[in-house]
Amino acid sequence: MLIAQFVLVNSHFVVSLLAALVLFAIFWLYFDAWLNNKDLKQSLPFLGFLLLSISFVAQALILEQELLAQPLLGAQTLSTLKSIFRIGGYLALILGQTALPLQPLPGYREKGGKTKAAPVVFFAAGLSVTQLLAFSHPILAALTGVFYLRRATKGLEHHLKPLALAFFILSFSELTGLASVFRTTDDIILSKIVAPFGVVWIVERIVLITSLYFFGKWAWSYLLKRFESQLFIIFTTSTLLIFLVTAVSFTFAILRNVQADLSGALKTDVGVLGYTIESKKSEVLSDTEVVAQNPLIAPSLKETDLKALADIAVPTLLAKKASNLILTSSTGQVILRAEDTQRQGDSLSDDIIIKRAIAGEKVSSATVHEGATAPVVSIRAGAPITSEGEVIGAAMVGVDIDNAFVDGVKKATGLETSIYADSVRSATTILAPDGKSRFIGIKEENEEVKKTVLGEGNIYSGSVKILNVPYYAVFAPLKNIDGNPIGMLFVGKPEVSLLSTASRSIEITFITTTILLILSVFPSYLISKYITSQIK
Repeated sequence: MLIAQFVLVNSHFVVSLLAALVLFAIFWLYFDAWLNNKDLKQSLPFLGFLLLSISFVAQALILEQELLAQPLLGAQTLSTLKSIFRIGGYLALILGQTALPLQPLPGYREKGGKTKAAPVVFFAAGLSVTQLLAFSHPILAALTGVFYLRRATKGLEHHLKPLALAFFILSFSELTGLASVFRTTDDIILSKIVAPFGVVWIVERIVLITSLYFFGKWAWSYLLKRFESQLFIIFTTSTLLIFLVTAVSFTFAILRNVQADLSGALKTDVGVLGYTIESKKSEVLSDTEVVAQNPLIAPSLKETDLKALADIAVPTLLAKKASNLILTSSTGQVILRAEDTQRQGDSLSDDIIIKRAIAGEKVSSATVHEGATAPVVSIRAGAPITSEGEVIGAAMVGVDIDNAFVDGVKKATGLETSIYADSVRSATTILAPDGKSRFIGIKEENEEVKKTVLGEGNIYSGSVKILNVPYYAVFAPLKNIDGNPIGMLFVGKPEVSLLSTASRSIEITFITTTILLILSVFPSYLISKYITSQIK
């Protein structure tokens, strides 16, 4: 997903600059022809294509606001410049088509007498200034196509039909570009359709490429007839391709470096999370030892004095905010549960913590038990209760790793954190769209994650989808006292934030590339002119 977004960001830059190049080539053809007579009316077409070319240069430098909140050049400034040059270009072309007389058809081909100039239709009547700026681009592009089609069908300039078609296709691209107006909608389905890198966003670029094909094909057919212009455009195009390949390669390297840095940081953070778990184990074990070594516990356990045991265990449970505190006999039979004093008599002789405590060990481990809505990961510790050097029972304290625990980790690291019981999410900082509920009890379906972490006990880093949102994440195994994975630790960041981190460098690269491309036009022209003069 991250690579896909990176490709789309670069495709926007590449396609926009290609559009600027193709329109610049048409400008050059008109300008080269204008140099022969230098008629003021003849200057409008080349001026229009030059302004359109500049507008696409401005468009190339506009990064989506989701990636860069504060662009160096200012997104609003670039959008305004783009709109001014785009509208100015269309208007110059329309005025040029109305100002220049048609080349009349021969009398035998005329139908209905003398051809009248098509009236200019003002579609903007009744629209506010804001609406005019937002919706004028597709209208003006289509209107430009109408005037070119008129000149190609009402007059002898049939060669302009491809340009008319190209402008009609471009108008559809401009129309799909209006999707950005609706991105603030509350409709979830519509917001996904018009979102950056969404369906409409991609369609806009595809349609633009289609229009560029017809613009480019028309321009190239005339460039073949002008050697000097052909050399100039070839040099300019070659320079553009070299700079574009360099820019894309450099931004890819930037992204890879950011990704590597983030991967290292996430591995450190998941290590911090693991260390926090280990610290919790030591803390719970210490609390368990305090209970087991309480001088009143052993005699009360011997006499099965439940009241005396409860007077010690219940306040400890509340003070330590533990989930459970259990006292057993030397055979593992439950004598008292501080969290439920009425529940006793069952056996925990098969519990690994109790078993080792009865054997005289002080142990702590991560464990998994069933919860109300999802499995729960707990830290449990056991310690032997002794009397006169003999083990007469065991104490076990447990603390659940819940949402409050992972919230504390997020507060310290700023990262989204989750704890998994096996492959099921048992605690998480990731909130639902309502901003309150949490998606726990959901199983991780990524087979590579489960194989690497739960199967092999190794750390996994890479892209995953959490609630259909792409994340760059690190999963680490959560192991029990025997060293076997019983769950997973997760830390991650949305991939869009990773692209945002790299976007500043990407923006600088795009700006530098664009400036160098503009500057390269002059040496390209001088070189082509020199080569032509040498051939002559």
